[in-house]
Amino acid sequence: MSSTNQNRAAKRLPLRLTLAAAVAATALATAGSPARAMVGEQYEPGGSPVATTSYSVMSPEALAAAVKADRDYVTGMRAHHAGALSMSEEYLADPNASSPALRELAQAIVHNQKFEIRLLDEVARNLDRPARVVNLGFARLAFQSGATEGLGQRDRFMKYPIPGPLAAVFSEDAPVTERDVQFAKAMTIHHRGALDMARAYQADRNGRNTFLGLLNIDIVTDQTQEIALMRRVITAYAGDAEAVLVPASMVHGMEGMAHGGHGGHAIQASATDPHAGHGVPAAPAPAQRPGASAGHCAAPAPQAARN
Repeated sequence: MSSTNQNRAAKRLPLRLTLAAAVAATALATAGSPARAMVGEQYEPGGSPVATTSYSVMSPEALAAAVKADRDYVTGMRAHHAGALSMSEEYLADPNASSPALRELAQAIVHNQKFEIRLLDEVARNLDRPARVVNLGFARLAFQSGATEGLGQRDRFMKYPIPGPLAAVFSEDAPVTERDVQFAKAMTIHHRGALDMARAYQADRNGRNTFLGLLNIDIVTDQTQEIALMRRVITAYAGDAEAVLVPASMVHGMEGMAHGGHGGHAIQASATDPHAGHGVPAAPAPAQRPGASAGHCAAPAPQAARN
């Protein structure tokens, strides 16, 4: 090779090394599989828990918008999950809660969504960490912790199964009661809110966190199946299901529906959908109900929704 060609090759070498380093850094930062961290069903019992951190890698400007979208989603979904827990715990504590499938579902919600809340809290802690910015000369890349993988194995979490399509929703000793219908209707409205929130994040161009995207797949799959089960419970009620009142105070956590422009109208939009909980009308929006509890979107005691 001539000295001229050697000089040209030498000049190109740093650029190639820089590009290679950028590719390698990106690969290392994103190599982890977020799916392992989602609900933790796939780990091997007895194996050593290994927690690693996955990263979002993009320009600093794009990262700022992405982190905001992630934070909004995590804040909203965490509050929403907390509402599902309190609704389920209230139902399980009620002596009129009778349906075996619905009681099993409520127990699954408490168990599984407590773990998902821990996941969301872990994501929130990582999002609060400062991003690392690397200047490559021709570009700047920001690395942000997006989620911690391996939490399920670390916590030895096993997912509580949801009653299947063949599960008995009543028995001779445990008929479907009015309280069962109330819970099924209220939780259907609540689940529709979670589905709206998950789909809004997926449609958000700034919603780039693959961990949250995969978590959403679980949320949409599980809660769609749960809605189908709750419809079966309502259908099995021996009385007039349409006459069963659902106080707005029974639907908790809907204040977390701010992501994607839903805000306080989410409960109304979901409840009036004829496919969402058999068309349960919602109480007036919070702005029309002075004094309503912001924590539970509750209406004053005399107000209730009719199927």
